[in-house]
Amino acid sequence: MGRDRVLVSQDPSLVLSGSRSPKALRFCERIRVLLERVASHHEAIFGEECWSLYYEVKGDLSNAIKYRESEIKLIKRLWEISLGTPGEEIAFEQYDVSDLSDRLDLLAILYHDASELDKAISVLRESESLCRSHGVRFDGKDLLRDYLAEKKRIHANGDGRARVRAGSRALASNRARAR
Repeated sequence: MGRDRVLVSQDPSLVLSGSRSPKALRFCERIRVLLERVASHHEAIFGEECWSLYYEVKGDLSNAIKYRESEIKLIKRLWEISLGTPGEEIAFEQYDVSDLSDRLDLLAILYHDASELDKAISVLRESESLCRSHGVRFDGKDLLRDYLAEKKRIHANGDGRARVRAGSRALASNRARAR
């Protein structure tokens, strides 16, 4: 396990690139085996994040969304059970409002890539509201602006379905803005 963690730590772009590059795909099998060994019960925030990234790299957006949603749910649950306890400070140091907002922004990107533009916009608005209510900068504002403009273009063209027309460069740009 230690060697695999070091591998990801030394080059997180292998997992975090979000692309289906040959470099990232070469490590997917090793990462899947590691995740099955240490995060198979899907009870840990970091494990769910890793599963989401694994499926994103593999191109399985449905599962990437599922595990990103689970990660977000676990962060919210951690906040809920930690509130007013001696562990509250530690919990919020590990996963603060900006961390949850970032995860929501990443989920929105996944929804967008899965051609679910309305869900992407809804999640970004949730992130924006969270940031506003806690006085934190909303990093997804460019994404939200772009997705709203895309929705407007789709409706102006008479196409009721939200289709993703972004190429890999636009996808990489969106991810960079979300982080």
